[in-house]
Amino acid sequence: MVRSLTDDELKEHSELRALVQEKYRRNKLKLDYYDMKHRLDFIGFSIPDDMKDLESVIGWAAKAVNVPSDRIRRTGFTGPKGNATLEALKALDESALFRRAEALAQHSAAQTSCSFMFFTPGDTSAGEPEQIISVKDSTQASARVDPRTSRVMAALEIVDRNRHLLYLPGNTLDLNRVGNRWVVSEEYPTGTNRVRCTRKVWRPELRRPFGSARINRAVMGHIDRAVRTILRQEVNAEFYSSPRGVLLDAHKNAFYDKSGKRIDPLRAIGAIWGVPAYRDKETGDMRKPEFQQLSQASFQPHSELLKSIAMNFHADTDIPLGQLGVVQDNPSSADALRAAEDGLIAVCVKQTDEFSYSSKDAAMNLMSLAATDEEMVAIGKDMAKIRPKYANPATPTPGAQADAGSKFVNAFQELAGSDLALERFGLDSEEIAQARQYLDSKDSKSMLQQVLESSAARPVQGASAGKVLHPLEEQKLRAEMLGSLRQAGVTAESAAKSAGLEGLEFTPDVPAAIRSDEA
Repeated sequence: MVRSLTDDELKEHSELRALVQEKYRRNKLKLDYYDMKHRLDFIGFSIPDDMKDLESVIGWAAKAVNVPSDRIRRTGFTGPKGNATLEALKALDESALFRRAEALAQHSAAQTSCSFMFFTPGDTSAGEPEQIISVKDSTQASARVDPRTSRVMAALEIVDRNRHLLYLPGNTLDLNRVGNRWVVSEEYPTGTNRVRCTRKVWRPELRRPFGSARINRAVMGHIDRAVRTILRQEVNAEFYSSPRGVLLDAHKNAFYDKSGKRIDPLRAIGAIWGVPAYRDKETGDMRKPEFQQLSQASFQPHSELLKSIAMNFHADTDIPLGQLGVVQDNPSSADALRAAEDGLIAVCVKQTDEFSYSSKDAAMNLMSLAATDEEMVAIGKDMAKIRPKYANPATPTPGAQADAGSKFVNAFQELAGSDLALERFGLDSEEIAQARQYLDSKDSKSMLQQVLESSAARPVQGASAGKVLHPLEEQKLRAEMLGSLRQAGVTAESAAKSAGLEGLEFTPDVPAAIRSDEA
């Protein structure tokens, strides 16, 4: 199916495409700084001709982006137990590579202030996954946002020069360029009024709803100054490797050959000790040539300037000086190093709050691929009780986490063994689930062992103290174990397996002495 765009579709597409083109030059400049491909526009001092092609590179722009981005790591979702939406979301988190796509979007947002996640159903007959999540930076996508609700009303994904995807409420259009105009080659009804596009924004403000990039004007200015300083050091080092001497009171005839041509001073260096003395015609005194070695200019001013620039960079980005290559004269203590990261941690915590909202919106878009609008209403109510969970941006050491967990358990002893206490020890969701599984298995075995030991201690009629239990007596003990587990709320199959009575068939009716699942 090929058709022309309607007036509304054409207007929407034109405005979004113009917005991408308007911001492209500035966003491309930020990416060039990140990739260390931007060349100095102004050097400001003279350098030898053979050093004009010298490339001095500094990776501070990548540091400004990577350091906070790497500390913001979503580890999953958390919510009340028994929440069906939470369980479905945990499954999608891995099967659809949701967490990986979200990490890419967060990193791109730090580079150019915003990025976009698009959600579309895949063509399984063509070998595609059921859900496709594509991530684009601000040079390849844009969106129109309702200023009152902050919801995406329309979005544009640039696949290549001749193919665009236009996301609208209830519809997704596959656009292709034919000559000088755009046409709709495919149309995909979504069955929902949601525009399946999520923005990832770095530090949004009222004046900047699409955020501010980590690579801003201040960062670019500091990088330019640092590169110039490094280039001055290179030029200074080049002059240091050249001869730095001066010959005083030498007659000019010593630098010309017999034919009157001037001798290259570099070639005459080896013969300076043989330059003869001569008599001064004006004073009549003998003038003896004297060779002196000039001292090399110090590198310290350049090093101090580079250190000063690094401090300015640290003040604007909160990146610790140690990660910028600045070595202090006196090594800092562990507490001082942690204190130097307070600003960076505050930036990460603030940005984690912002990413939490976009993570829930992305989860809603992902789940809408297999749900109707009526079902999404119920999912939305469940999502209100779910929150994304992020790793601690302070990156504490295992020893510090263990110490914090011990103090927490000592202060709140009634919470010992809870998931909250285990999180304080640094365990993530998967590790807590594994620990729970192991402890449940261990507790079941311990309970069976206790029942067997207590029963073995009972006096058996007509049996000596060292007599082995009769199989019927052992079977009775296992049945008692099964009853204890069922009364504790364990399912029938799990209780039978733990008691060593696998294969038992249970009646559909639940005895009154056993707690039901609803209770």
